[in-house]
Amino acid sequence: MSESYDAVVIGAGPNGLSCGAYLARAGAKVAVIERCVETGGGLVTQELSGFRLNHHALYMMLAELMPPYQELDLSSRGVSFVRPEVQAAFLFEGGKSLTLHLDAAESRRSVEALCQADGERFAVMYEEFGAMCQRFLIPATYFPPIPPIEQTQLLETSGELGSRIAAFSEMSPREVIDEYGFEDPRVKAAFLYLGMMFGIDADEGGLGFLLPIYVYRLMNNAIVRGGSHQLSSALRRSLEEDGAEVITGTAVDEILMEDGRATGVRLGDGKEIRCRAVVSTLNPVQTFTKLVPEGTFPEEVEDGAREWEWEEWSLFMVNSGIVGEAPHYEGYDESVDEALMVVMGYECPEDVIAHSEAAKAGSVDHMAGHATVPSLFDPLQAPNHVPFGTPHVLRWETWAPYDRDWLSERDAFAERCMEFWAGYAPNLRERNTRVSVCWSPKDIETQLATMARGSIKHGAYTSLQMGYNRPLPDCSEYTTPVDGLFVAGASTHPGGMVIMGPGYNASRAVASALGIELPWPQLDSVRLACERGYLSLDALAEDAALPEEDE
Repeated sequence: MSESYDAVVIGAGPNGLSCGAYLARAGAKVAVIERCVETGGGLVTQELSGFRLNHHALYMMLAELMPPYQELDLSSRGVSFVRPEVQAAFLFEGGKSLTLHLDAAESRRSVEALCQADGERFAVMYEEFGAMCQRFLIPATYFPPIPPIEQTQLLETSGELGSRIAAFSEMSPREVIDEYGFEDPRVKAAFLYLGMMFGIDADEGGLGFLLPIYVYRLMNNAIVRGGSHQLSSALRRSLEEDGAEVITGTAVDEILMEDGRATGVRLGDGKEIRCRAVVSTLNPVQTFTKLVPEGTFPEEVEDGAREWEWEEWSLFMVNSGIVGEAPHYEGYDESVDEALMVVMGYECPEDVIAHSEAAKAGSVDHMAGHATVPSLFDPLQAPNHVPFGTPHVLRWETWAPYDRDWLSERDAFAERCMEFWAGYAPNLRERNTRVSVCWSPKDIETQLATMARGSIKHGAYTSLQMGYNRPLPDCSEYTTPVDGLFVAGASTHPGGMVIMGPGYNASRAVASALGIELPWPQLDSVRLACERGYLSLDALAEDAALPEEDE
């Protein structure tokens, strides 16, 4: 291990790995330092008795659309995605269901089976959400945030679609769903759940712009073939092939400062590493109050970090390896058995909201959630030979509070979850469970220390903690008031989930500061968004005059 680098990245989750990989590919001398013995952060896959259990991140909303997939050639390093035709199924009383497909026409037919009039409303919503994602929301994911007033002005003057996005940006998720006028409460519940699935509050104003990307991309969702960790492994191989060093099993205790500039880090074993740039992917509390002496940052930055808001509820996940049949949802349409996600327990929007409110209040009495059988779509995730039956990997996911005695309650709650699932798929009661690991919100925090209070996005999504305000206006463009210190984690724009936007954007900021030329031009989708006026004050042409990007 060298003692001097161009950049030291703290944290080897997807953002740290992608940031380091870009800098290393551009010729920088890079070290990535990880507290855990394994890299990947939330991209956790543990193999037990041949079963590959994805304890945390499973769903890849953007998958091949993430720039690192193409630009770092991750496919040549073994990364591929499985995208099932039936994306999601919602189960209701009386054997009724709603299934969402990659084929929007099939989804419409399923909506119409519940309510004929809602089919046309779905078609309008799906087309509009798709356009919003392709033209603005996905490009904005891989572009530095713009101050709110300026961004609103850009959208409002860029045409009808931009004005629509700007209007959504003032709404709550529930208000956006209501905007489409669905008559059937079951249809409304389904799309509201997709919008809230990752801990978004239904009535949080200013977050309506998230609904299009969550709903649309969760209808075009994928998993990583072989397990989520394949993605982080490929990023690590890219790093190391380009000469970067990955140091695991040791934490950074301190960011070293000289004359008001970040000049390196001190590790837990006392080792000091010098560098021209320090990139932290940790949460704001860790970066701004734990790793530097008090008074290093302006008062407003330190106060902002101390007042950082965590999500009000988290996730409880059960991952099991079984021998037996895959779940069969007795009495429901046969396509339900083929769905990537099967959602249970919500008959109307009020049920979805009641569940989130119960979790916020610390209760686990409201049973509902969704299930996935990864091995149905990717046989690599189950053993290839079991002499006494068919192996499968099961995953259950539900909202849950942090403030419970999970050490004593975890296993019993996991059993309740599985019994609830079996209420819809009775054959699960006959399963032979070979391995099982459940993560409560406190287990999330224990395994992934940046996710304090089980905060899967490193901090709540509120209007004051999104976009240019994430984590704080003084640090919104991945730089900080401390020269040489950059931020790149899920607590920066565009936020959490496995989208690699923070790492991608931060790599460009660090490269610019260090005078390193990245070998990639700006993304075509970003260029088009700027030309259309969504992301640039210098709009070059009207929407109608520009070519359509590919679907």
